Amino acid sequence: MTFLNFIKNSFDRVLSLDTEFRFDETMTIPKKVLCFCYMDIFTGEKWEFWEHDKPTKFGNHFDNTRNLIISYVATAEIGCYLNLNHPVPPNVIDLFVEVKRLYLDKRERGKFKMLDIAQMYGLLDVMTKEEKDKTRDLIIYNEEYSSDQRREILDYCMSDVEIAAEIFKCIIEDIETRNKLKTAEDYSRELWQMMFRGSSISAIAKIEKNGFPIDNYKLNQFNKYWPEVKDKIILKYNKEIDCFDGTTFNHKKFENLIINKLGLDNWPRSFRSGQLTVAKETLKKYAEKHHELKILLEIRTLQNMTKLKGYEVSFDGRARTSLNMFGTVTGRCTPSTAKFPFSTGKWARNFIKAPWGSNLVYIDYSQQEVAIQGYLSKDQNLINAYNSGDVYLATAKLCKAVPEHATQETHEKERDIFKILFLANSYGAGEEWIASQIKTDVPTARAYKKLFKKMYRVYFNWIENFINAGFLKQVMTTCYGWQRFLSNRYTKQRDGKIKSLKNSIQNWPIQSHGSEVLRQAILDLTEEGFKIIAPVHDALLLEIPKADIYLVEHAKQIMVNASMKVVGGPIRVDAEIIESNYKQLNNKRKPTKDQKMFDTIFKEVDNFINLSRHITPGQEPITVRSDLSV
Repeated sequence: MTFLNFIKNSFDRVLSLDTEFRFDETMTIPKKVLCFCYMDIFTGEKWEFWEHDKPTKFGNHFDNTRNLIISYVATAEIGCYLNLNHPVPPNVIDLFVEVKRLYLDKRERGKFKMLDIAQMYGLLDVMTKEEKDKTRDLIIYNEEYSSDQRREILDYCMSDVEIAAEIFKCIIEDIETRNKLKTAEDYSRELWQMMFRGSSISAIAKIEKNGFPIDNYKLNQFNKYWPEVKDKIILKYNKEIDCFDGTTFNHKKFENLIINKLGLDNWPRSFRSGQLTVAKETLKKYAEKHHELKILLEIRTLQNMTKLKGYEVSFDGRARTSLNMFGTVTGRCTPSTAKFPFSTGKWARNFIKAPWGSNLVYIDYSQQEVAIQGYLSKDQNLINAYNSGDVYLATAKLCKAVPEHATQETHEKERDIFKILFLANSYGAGEEWIASQIKTDVPTARAYKKLFKKMYRVYFNWIENFINAGFLKQVMTTCYGWQRFLSNRYTKQRDGKIKSLKNSIQNWPIQSHGSEVLRQAILDLTEEGFKIIAPVHDALLLEIPKADIYLVEHAKQIMVNASMKVVGGPIRVDAEIIESNYKQLNNKRKPTKDQKMFDTIFKEVDNFINLSRHITPGQEPITVRSDLSV
């Protein structure tokens, strides 16, 4: 039996599905559904459902309990079901995700559209891009359709259904060959994993439909008045770093900050100008340890900003963007950095606001990567260090670098050394980098690294074996089947130098299992009826009615249980309840620098509004209202 026949025998029907619709203002979710088209992949039967002129209602085209739905970019099709209040099919395979699983790091970025994949598999009788664009324009730029236009749209939709059906057959054969599937057990496992990913995409479609509740009043005030106040903000924050003449960047002052004030003598220079580079990537690299560089990053972002990025507002006043799950080789979400609220500067998160009658709850896995390293490798030393609550201090104690009674407050410097060692291990950084971060010589850094590996030798043996097996099999796989295919070469050539590939993939099994944990948590929370607003790396933002806020503890336990399902051990979670605007507070509940920046900006906005309205001495100033919500 082939894998394709196994799938055929597992369901009543295997239906290729495509929909046509008009997007909302953010180009994220369907706003108006035009039609659904289906084809039974094995019998060739076809069905068309024109929905544009019908009222939205509960119902469905099929009882999909025993059917398998096949789609290319299934968030669109699931979004259409949600738009029409139809039940979401329980069994879904997203061909877009499965192609990326096989070829994400092998194909050129952007070459994963359905026509690209059809051509890759040699399916020549497909609609051209020009033909697709013509019908796409017909759908987008019209709100009423003649009978001929309706026929054209249905034919266009059905052509994509037929292409997806052929791609499905090719992908299934490809998976069977590349993963060497032979037995019914192999087929069953692979099918479950594909459907798990499909269910994850269905959950993501629901999250995208939920959208971010935001403070539209403040957002509109910012976009309206920011051009008037931004120079004052830049001048104010420049007082701390002194890198600008007025609002013009000064390279000599920047060099004085980097070399003389911060002592970063190894700062890279621009090849062309010879000046210290001001590349965003370089600034980000050092900003965590030097708040002056964080301020500079913010100023340079603010300088070029005429309107706040990260908040694309839809028809219902909520911010949305495609979350793009499985966007990286580790399976992480990669939402647009220009449209995702959590990709903006931290100060701008204050525009996220709990809607009336609800709270937002940010639930974050605590030190997730360290926990996954310990549980997957079964390194008891690492598990014990994680369970201590402070893995860095516990490691310092294990290595006898600090006394047993040490705390973060009494031995912060020593604790930071082991934090750097964990970071270096995760991202394959060398001894030179470690030395530069802990401000010591390379031999000392080498000794620390050797001691670190000795304490956690079980983990290091496991990761070495995992990677070696990956090169031998030419593929690495998570417990839920997400994959990264490898060549049988351990090195690659870059800039005339031979570099090891091991360092660059060392964190893949940890990051990718972290993705699986978050997917499992999303599915479990969705099944329990929780409203998820967004995944944020290894955290989730939920919206919970104030009357049900006691359910936060239940949500936390669901997330802990999800980690146990995937990696075999509990990963702690922390929860933050947001009752109004998202606030940036430190451990002592005091405003952080990010919160102070937001407050400073709106103080200047208030001042400008008052001045523009000719406030006279003794007259009560007008303050921008911040109590409005969606």
